[in-house]
Amino acid sequence: MNHTLIEWTMYTWNVIVGCLVGCPFCYARRQARRFKHRCSKCYCFEPHFHAERLDEPLKVKKPSKIFVCSMGEPFGPWVPREWTEAILDVVRRCPQHIFQFLTKCPAGAKGYAFPPNCWIGTSVDRSAALGRIDILREVAAPLRFVSFEPLLGPMVDLDLRGIDWVIVGAQTGPGAAKPDARWVEGIIAACRQESVPVFLKNNLRWPERIQEWPTATTQGMVTG
Repeated sequence: MNHTLIEWTMYTWNVIVGCLVGCPFCYARRQARRFKHRCSKCYCFEPHFHAERLDEPLKVKKPSKIFVCSMGEPFGPWVPREWTEAILDVVRRCPQHIFQFLTKCPAGAKGYAFPPNCWIGTSVDRSAALGRIDILREVAAPLRFVSFEPLLGPMVDLDLRGIDWVIVGAQTGPGAAKPDARWVEGIIAACRQESVPVFLKNNLRWPERIQEWPTATTQGMVTG
């Protein structure tokens, strides 16, 4: 488990590494190339399970926010159920932490019983992926959030009912395209309409600092 510079979390915990979605802009695949001499499956971004990392959150006593599988996909149809259940078993044993799951495959999250210290989110980069939000609403999650990162287009007819938190971020890496300010403004307006807290990542270089947290639904837990 590693400390991270991602503003909306504190640690990354990569028990599952690798993904088969195949996004051309995937930052995790780029990062995985660094591990050629440590783990060949990480280097190839082949989905696999690091059982030796399972107990890492148990060693962190201070309440923390932990991004689960930042280098992989926890709910892909190719992921064995026992992998995800093993992760959730550790989550239940660490009620002092918030565990943040982010997926491009929200349908795969519908069959799990999530402890109250779980935040379940889905990634949406363009309007064509907005259907993931509809699926997320069907997930029995204590808290549901949407990450519009990388934001690659306007979100047409954005419906945030049933969503507790929104993150917005820009594309990074070689050839990254900066989001149009109107796309960001449209998401902020939709958040305000439904009273959804919104967190704008620093990579947007937005003139106003807007980094809100879903505090109302996490009373007694770490939020900053």
